[in-house]
Amino acid sequence: MRRSGMNFRKWIMARIVVPVLRRFPISKATNFVEGFGRWEFDRVPELRKALMTAVNSAKTQLGADWDVESVTRQLAGRLIRWNLRDVLVDGPSARRALETFDIIGQENFDAAMAEGKGVILLSNHFGGHILPAHWMLRKGINFRFLTERPRHVSKSLLKHFEQTGPLGQKELFISRKKSGNDGVSSIFRSLRLLKAKHVVLVACDVRWNDNQSVVGRFMGELWKFTPIWAILAQRSTAPVLPCYCSMRPDGRHLIEFGAVEHVAPGQSLQAAVQASLDRVECKVKQDPLNSNDYFLWATDTSRASLDVRYIESESSEISIDQAHASNSPHFDVTANLAERSRLQHGRD
Repeated sequence: MRRSGMNFRKWIMARIVVPVLRRFPISKATNFVEGFGRWEFDRVPELRKALMTAVNSAKTQLGADWDVESVTRQLAGRLIRWNLRDVLVDGPSARRALETFDIIGQENFDAAMAEGKGVILLSNHFGGHILPAHWMLRKGINFRFLTERPRHVSKSLLKHFEQTGPLGQKELFISRKKSGNDGVSSIFRSLRLLKAKHVVLVACDVRWNDNQSVVGRFMGELWKFTPIWAILAQRSTAPVLPCYCSMRPDGRHLIEFGAVEHVAPGQSLQAAVQASLDRVECKVKQDPLNSNDYFLWATDTSRASLDVRYIESESSEISIDQAHASNSPHFDVTANLAERSRLQHGRD
């Protein structure tokens, strides 16, 4: 869809539809949103073609056996729900929100907290990735984001974002627009938070281009990722707890906490990042309905995306080490190569 149309749809949804939907039970509100997404998929050829191309490309890369049309139609509904982040579960009642969550691996979360060193909650962009933060907020758990500032979130999280001071959230957000010292400052602030036994939420799959970035292969392509979570784990010795949040039917959410991990001093940051990406890729293959963010990576030809992407110009794959050694400031990406990406091939 055209960007102007997408922005108008978001405005209508945020200003008119969502305030009404929040008066309904979460299950009914969610079903309405997903139903609208499927209705739009059936009636907007441009949207249908773009989504089906992205899903079919991912299916080929992963060797999956999905029914592309069925998956894409359901994904269209989930896409609108995903864009609403945690808005539909927000409201004055903590019980109303918490009743939508099912938890697997609570014992892993408890074990990580019991170490008394704080917890590095290793998130990702799979499913409803903002929802674990809302769950912790409602549970009264002290946590902070070590990420760029999330947009389009609930009023409850926006209020949380305004906390200031040595342990506040406002100063912890990182930005691609800030100076190179921003990451160093964030590490020191995060170490202080972990010492205070807070949970630091950070994603393992953030594509980033700076002097600490490492190369990882994800869904058949090479990207630069930030290893900031692994650096933090090494310096703090705090436990790393993998976390995934799946959007389920009827407005429910499944949060899964994996086994507790540690990143030893001297351990390869690249290996740690790649292992985390491999786990996420397995999730994508198993559950494409919670993977829309990854499917849309291939459609992004912005400067920011090209700066972290290595598009192979030959049919044979190069090694991660070869890509990591690239001297190009833009990771060997040119406009011509972008046109030959796997998405473009999929449209031919």
